[in-house]
Amino acid sequence: MVRLFRLLSIILVLTVGLAAVPASGQAMTPVTLFLGYIPNVQFAPVYVAMERGYFKQAGIDLTLENSFDETDGVTRIATNKLQFGLISGEQVILARTQGAPVVYVFRWYQRFPVGVVVPADSDIKEPKDLAGHVVGVPGKFGASYVGLQALLNAAGIKESDLKDVKAIGFDTAPVVCGRQVDASVIYIANEPAQIESQCFKVRVIQIADYANIVSNGLMTNETTLKDKPDLVRGMTAALAKGLADTLADPKAAYDISRKYVENLKADDPVQYAVLTNSLELWKTDHLGYSDPAAWKLTLDTLQAMGLVKEPVDLSKVFSNDYLPAPSAVPGGIPTAQATDAAG
Repeated sequence: MVRLFRLLSIILVLTVGLAAVPASGQAMTPVTLFLGYIPNVQFAPVYVAMERGYFKQAGIDLTLENSFDETDGVTRIATNKLQFGLISGEQVILARTQGAPVVYVFRWYQRFPVGVVVPADSDIKEPKDLAGHVVGVPGKFGASYVGLQALLNAAGIKESDLKDVKAIGFDTAPVVCGRQVDASVIYIANEPAQIESQCFKVRVIQIADYANIVSNGLMTNETTLKDKPDLVRGMTAALAKGLADTLADPKAAYDISRKYVENLKADDPVQYAVLTNSLELWKTDHLGYSDPAAWKLTLDTLQAMGLVKEPVDLSKVFSNDYLPAPSAVPGGIPTAQATDAAG
């Protein structure tokens, strides 16, 4: 029995090891993936895909680069100094208006992850109630500010109808807890839980319920799409597998994330809530799929803000052509150097 157990253990180790090797034995393709934030449990699907060898199965040797400077990531991808980044949708449109040949190929967040938080005892119940109140934003830029504008547009009110839009930076909890603003734009997954852990109960108005504009997803460039289409397919397939695994077993995904996120504790209820709250933002029947209507709404919002003044061809902004079929996600992953059968 001991010998049999040892033999089975050796077979298991060999099987797991072989799973991380590309099936054809081809050379690995080095890829750096730009992440526009510090290492965080919200990147669990990426960590799961790395840890379980999904990128390696696709012939991809992946390195992660974390940075707060999303604009730098977009610029480097546009100039092909990088090939891939997880970038917010509005940034892709804005980059295209500047002539940057960038393309969004995998919609990670199916629901816009930004909302407006108010104290639970506030008289602000719906978006139109923001009129006459002070609303905090990190700054008048980026996804948070664009999301606020989309929400106001959906409610039929303007920024000028608010008492003030106050730039409060990214440390939202002390400002909200100190009632320095009447409402604040926040990221749904983490900030409401952080605020409640520091002071009082809150209510969240989710922007996606009124204006589900495009948020973070995988962006590449036209050169990579033209020269290495199977590399793009390998990236989207690996991400889809990691995302599917995370949705199926968030506890395992959280445990894997501890290897990649410094000081992430095994029993941190706030951080685990960040992950479980994110699941609802990621769910869809076809992982990675971009809804054209969401892109049109995002463009309309940017045009209403005066950030886009020229016509934009959305068919060049995003593509669903490089996604794995929904039925393919639980199974095999195309390798980065496989023959381009899809054309």
